[in-house]
Amino acid sequence: MDVKEAAELLNVSEMTIRRWTNSGALNCYRVGGKRARRFNLQDLQEFLHQRPAPLITQNEMVQLGIGSMAVPDGSHLSHLSLDDPDAQKVGVSFLRQGLAANEAVMLVTSHANLEKFVNLLELGGIDVEKARAGNLLHICKGLDTPQTMFACISQKIAMAKSRFRLFGDMTWVKERGWGLETTRQLEEMGNSLPATPGRLFLCQYPLSRFSGQELMMAVETHRYTVHKGALQESPYFTLN
Repeated sequence: MDVKEAAELLNVSEMTIRRWTNSGALNCYRVGGKRARRFNLQDLQEFLHQRPAPLITQNEMVQLGIGSMAVPDGSHLSHLSLDDPDAQKVGVSFLRQGLAANEAVMLVTSHANLEKFVNLLELGGIDVEKARAGNLLHICKGLDTPQTMFACISQKIAMAKSRFRLFGDMTWVKERGWGLETTRQLEEMGNSLPATPGRLFLCQYPLSRFSGQELMMAVETHRYTVHKGALQESPYFTLN
């Protein structure tokens, strides 16, 4: 059985099926070059009978700070921004939501956009220097390789005393000269983290700065996408 069929049998979402297999709670088999998930009917029936019904639920929903939008805790999502005002509104709202809740927040942005985001946070009542001094706000202008960037993010997650929230204004990869596959590698590293609660990643891709191929990559590597004020689960998302 494939992921869709397994989800229908257990009466949960496909996202939940993938999360259970990632954690090792549910056995699956990998087939083909894309290592697609396949399930044995007997394994699914045993899993269904062994687990009490209340555990077959999705993670707690977490507010993004963007209107009334909420996603399961532990989500990795993208924002395809229409223009600068849209990009700044979504990014700042997401960051302020985290800071208001005393979460550890990380802003990764380009040198060109850093001052804009900092000024907007200040205008919104956030004392940026105080938040940085208290290790509630971490600012980075991007690093040279996916490995070093991922290591930096992992370090900030480990330092967080409560929840962790990351906003990536992905224009920084353009300043670093990254191409499509390098950016994809970083996004897939983000997906390699266990789907545990307590963290939220939002990666922003301005439509005017990225090619069609790059935007398609963003949709493929993020479970949820925000676009034109709406939140949707991506039909193209594949967890490698």
